[in-house]
Amino acid sequence: MGKVCALVAASLAALAFVAPAPAQTGDAQFDASHTNVGALLAKRADASLFFACSGTLVSPRVFLTAGHCAEFLFSLGQFDAYVTFDPKFGLDLGHDIFTTPFHGAVIENPEFKPPFHNDTAIILFEDPVVGITPATLPPLGFLDGLRDAHALDGATFTNVGYGSSEQVVVPGTGPTFAFDGIRKFTVSAYRSLTQDYLHVNQNLAQGFGGSCLGDSGGPAFLGSTLVAIASAGDKPCYSLGVNQRVDVASTLDFLADHIE
Repeated sequence: MGKVCALVAASLAALAFVAPAPAQTGDAQFDASHTNVGALLAKRADASLFFACSGTLVSPRVFLTAGHCAEFLFSLGQFDAYVTFDPKFGLDLGHDIFTTPFHGAVIENPEFKPPFHNDTAIILFEDPVVGITPATLPPLGFLDGLRDAHALDGATFTNVGYGSSEQVVVPGTGPTFAFDGIRKFTVSAYRSLTQDYLHVNQNLAQGFGGSCLGDSGGPAFLGSTLVAIASAGDKPCYSLGVNQRVDVASTLDFLADHIE
């Protein structure tokens, strides 16, 4: 969802091993309204922080993200992480986000199986986040009911995250994904629904956008309800978004164990 900056570029190669959910595509726009969507930050060897994934505050102490994002952190030997809700942390070069991010423990859904089965995890903050309203969670089977009533036909979803734009092939350089560390949103169209996943159309040629590298764990909203999170998709982020459903027992039960 943006242009590359030094702060986030280092995370691209590290995230590639899980082929994270394809940050927003070419028509992505700056997002100022979804203040509960934040950037998940990991630690470098020198203790500085870098961008890893996206996610959403779902209670004052619970930040929902993707299970494969937790796996990435565990692969670095990290069992804690930081989150910033600064919508422009990648551009605010004079603003030291690292003195203020929220810190917490990384907890993976016990039902997660790599790479993307039950693809959820949380950051359980040490202290509650104040001044930010958590996202609204759906009831169990929310999307199933809408599908059965044909209410998803023609439905659109708002994707929010800090990730990259779709893959661009640069002559003489090769494929690249552009990051800028800015929170953006896109709009995808309903494509299909399975037991665990919401599939969306993010084909730019058809007027839609979607998620890409670094948007993993970021929300897909239907209206104001958080119905799914970015999990996977086609590798260049051109057409298909695959989102882990939130309205399923494996996700809601996991969250209920930690939401006060």
